[in-house]
Amino acid sequence: MKRLFVASATVVAAGILAVLFLWPRANAGPEPIAYGREACAQCRMLITQPGFGGEMRDHRGVLTKYDDVGCLLRAMLGKHDEMPEAWVEDHTSGELVPLLTATLIRTPGGGTPMGHGIVAFADQDAAGAFAAEHGGEAVALEDLVRDSARLARSSSAGQPRVQP
Repeated sequence: MKRLFVASATVVAAGILAVLFLWPRANAGPEPIAYGREACAQCRMLITQPGFGGEMRDHRGVLTKYDDVGCLLRAMLGKHDEMPEAWVEDHTSGELVPLLTATLIRTPGGGTPMGHGIVAFADQDAAGAFAAEHGGEAVALEDLVRDSARLARSSSAGQPRVQP
C-alpha cells in the first residue's frame, strides 16, 4: 500500500513538473499597441502615431511599450545587466519586427514623435528609399547602444514629425 502511494505521488509530481516546465510561456513576443490608449513607458506620452514605436519584454516577461524608437533604446540602455527582447514598428507597415533584424534610419531634424529621428524598417530597400527621400542615413543599432551620446545627439525636440 505504501509503495502504491509513493508511486502515485511520484507520477503526480512528475506530471505537475512537466506542466510547469513544458507549458508555453504566456508572456512571449510583442503585442498590438492600443493607439490613443497606452502611454510610452519612457516619456509617458500617449502613443498615437503608428510606424515609430517599439516594445520591450524583460526577463520576467513584463512588456513595456514606447512611442519612439529612441525612447525604446534609452530604456534598453537603462537595463545595464540584461538584453531584453525588443521589437520596433516597421515604418512602412506598422508591423512589429525584431529590433535586431530591423534597418534603422536616422533622419535630420528629429522628425519622430519624441524627436529622436530614428525610424525602423523590416525591408532594407524600403529603408534605403526612405533615407534617400528624407535625407537620412542608415545607423547601426550597435553604434547607438555603444555610444549613448550619439543617441542623444540624434534627439532634436520641437522638430516636425516625419510623415509616413
